[in-house]
Amino acid sequence: MRFEKSEKPYFQFVDIPDIDDFSFEKLSVRNYRHLLELFKSDENKFVDERFKNEELCKQYADTIENYSPYSPKHGGADWLWKIGNTYAGILHLYDLSLETFAENNQRCWIGFATRKYFRNKGLTVKVLKHFINHIFKGYPHINYIHAMTEPDNVASQNLLLKAGFHFDSAERVSKVHLFYELTRQEFVNSIFT
Repeated sequence: MRFEKSEKPYFQFVDIPDIDDFSFEKLSVRNYRHLLELFKSDENKFVDERFKNEELCKQYADTIENYSPYSPKHGGADWLWKIGNTYAGILHLYDLSLETFAENNQRCWIGFATRKYFRNKGLTVKVLKHFINHIFKGYPHINYIHAMTEPDNVASQNLLLKAGFHFDSAERVSKVHLFYELTRQEFVNSIFT
């Protein structure tokens, strides 16, 4: 799906600062093959199928780089994350909006996927907490971070809870996904407790 790009992006996506042995690299058409290498052979049903196919992965990266910053209602960016020099996963920031209706301009959504080798080692939750901190620091207008999982994706649900999210039964009614939310105030409170 294509749309007319504005001359200037609606959203600027600042680099995520490195922490400990973790570094972050914005996804683009120049580095999408790293995303493909992370997941092309992954049999996990929760990994996005676009990340397993060369052409779809390239199209995804092109959309993220060349269209998402220019969308006033669905802005977004992705970052590959690495441990040392090894690519380990991807972080998604999406659905940033300029629309003030229902405080949409104060919300964003996140997602994540981790290479099989690095799962269940406590690494993704550390990276996710750093990402959340980056969002709240770098985007002062954001007061709510949302995430969703499939009902049988217990690993992602547990990871979101460890990162400070709470189950959000009021956000949407869906028979397909479960929704989670973290508010700026909850995040600030968790730092001082």
